[in-house]
Amino acid sequence: MVRVSAVIAVYNGASTIDRAIESVLKQDFSGCEVVVVDDGSTDSTVERLKQWGDKIRIVRQPNSGPSSARNNGVRIAGGEYVAFLDADDAWLPGKLSRMVAALEGEPDAVLAYSNFSAVDDSSREIPERFFEANSDHAPSMEELLTRWWPILTSTVVMRRDTFLRCGGFNEEFRSAGYEDPYLWLLAREHGRFVYVDEPLVLYRAENALERMRKYKPGCAIFARLVRQRYGFEGERLAKHVVYAQVSALSHEGLLAMLRGDRKRARRALMLALRYKPLHLRSVSRLFRTFLPLPLARALTGRARLQVRSD
Repeated sequence: MVRVSAVIAVYNGASTIDRAIESVLKQDFSGCEVVVVDDGSTDSTVERLKQWGDKIRIVRQPNSGPSSARNNGVRIAGGEYVAFLDADDAWLPGKLSRMVAALEGEPDAVLAYSNFSAVDDSSREIPERFFEANSDHAPSMEELLTRWWPILTSTVVMRRDTFLRCGGFNEEFRSAGYEDPYLWLLAREHGRFVYVDEPLVLYRAENALERMRKYKPGCAIFARLVRQRYGFEGERLAKHVVYAQVSALSHEGLLAMLRGDRKRARRALMLALRYKPLHLRSVSRLFRTFLPLPLARALTGRARLQVRSD
C-alpha cells in the first residue's frame, strides 16, 4: 500500500539521478513509491532511468520546467503524502520515517520540512550559511510574508490534498527558483507547518553567483505574484527578497575584489544592478573594480565590515 509518493523531477541529471533514487529506495520506510519525471532530458538520463526497472515509475514530458514536472508526478502519485527530491540532492537514512512521523503526530499540520547539509559537487560539506538567525522553527504566515524562509524542496513532505488545494507548483515558473517558496505560502494558508531540526537531506549547492543568476527570472515572477495575492504584505516580502539578493551579490562582489578577482566581482555587481538598477552602493562598488588593484582592495577592505547592513 502506497503511503508516500516521492516525486523526483530531473532534467539532464544523468550524473546524479542514480544517487537520488537510491537514497529513496534505501529509506527504512514501507509504502513509498518513487515517481521520476524526466523533463525532456537530452543527455543519458533516460538510459539511466531504464536501469531501475519496475522499482520506479517514469513519466516523460517535453522540457517545461520543474514546476510542471513535479505537478505531473503528483498527478499519477498514489500516496496520502507527497515528498519532493531534486535530482542532484539526496535523502539521508531515516529521513522519510522521521518526516512522516512528524506529520502524523500533528494532525492539523499540512507540511513538514527538515534541516539539511549543504555540499559541493564532491559531496563535501560547504560553510555557506542558509539559515538566518531565529529561523530554526516552523514559520507563521506572518513570518513567511516577512522574508524568504529556508524551506528547501528536497526536505518537504506534505499532504497530497493540501498540494492539490493549492493548485500545485505555479507553472509560470519555467525555470528553478522561487516556485517553491510561493507554494509554501499557499500551503500555509491551509494549516501550520512542522519543522524537524535535523539535517536529513544532502543539498547540492551551486556557488552563490550562479545560483542567483539562475533564479533571477523566478524572483521577478515571485514578486509579482505575492504582490497580487497579499497586497501590502506581499509588497513588503517582494522588496525584501530583491533586497536580500542585492545584498548577497554585493557581498560576493566584495569578496571577489579582496581576492583580486575583478572579473567575478564585476559579474556579481552587474547582476546586483539587474535586480535593482539604482542601487547606489552596487554602482559605487562596480566602479571600484576599475580602479588600480591596491586602491580597490583598500577600499573594499573597509567596506566589507558594513556589507551586511546594505
